[in-house]
Amino acid sequence: MNTTDITLRDAVVARSTSAVLLDALREEILHGRLQPGERLMQDAVATRFGVSQTVAREAFRDLVQEGFLVAEPRRGVRVATLSAEEADEITQLRGHLEAQALAWAIPRMTPEVTDAAEKILKELDDVRSVDQTILLNARFHRTLYAPAARPRTLAMVETLRLSFERYLRFTWEATDHLGRSQEEHWQLLELCRKGAVEPACALLREHILATGAKLIESLRPDTA
Repeated sequence: MNTTDITLRDAVVARSTSAVLLDALREEILHGRLQPGERLMQDAVATRFGVSQTVAREAFRDLVQEGFLVAEPRRGVRVATLSAEEADEITQLRGHLEAQALAWAIPRMTPEVTDAAEKILKELDDVRSVDQTILLNARFHRTLYAPAARPRTLAMVETLRLSFERYLRFTWEATDHLGRSQEEHWQLLELCRKGAVEPACALLREHILATGAKLIESLRPDTA
């Protein structure tokens, strides 16, 4: 084994370790164990998880790119706080991107895709855990968009969804929005089965905007 092989192997190991740390920190942020505005120190995180500072730095960099952390010159990073304005921006972007993904996907949907989506919705009808609800909700939308086969768009959709997820938890815990959301899921699936592209995309945009409106309202200073 030559020096290049060793270097590549070490890089792969370091990257996989960074990915594990990335997932762990993201989960702590999503579940509120790391609070908005909380400052994270690279050496402290490296020590807590038993990794090198290089690995911690890579995880921080990826979380900044995903919008979970904010980098501040000479002060390290802190957990991002979503403002009402940012929530509105993400909502509008999601409305456009996800509707476009669905428009590309519907003509390519097979019965296997819609059957898989239906199975997820039946699970959602019965689930009581907020964590499971969020997981299945994401899986349902991901299943509908997958036939679009537009990896760049789908990656952007996933990043925006993750940015919303920890706040979505509050929306579903503190309001009755979940029931309406699930009704719209069933309507959306039926439109997809019929190949009704424009009505399905219009419903999806309304669905995303309604969820976003609940979140935006909760983030405004006079209602928070």
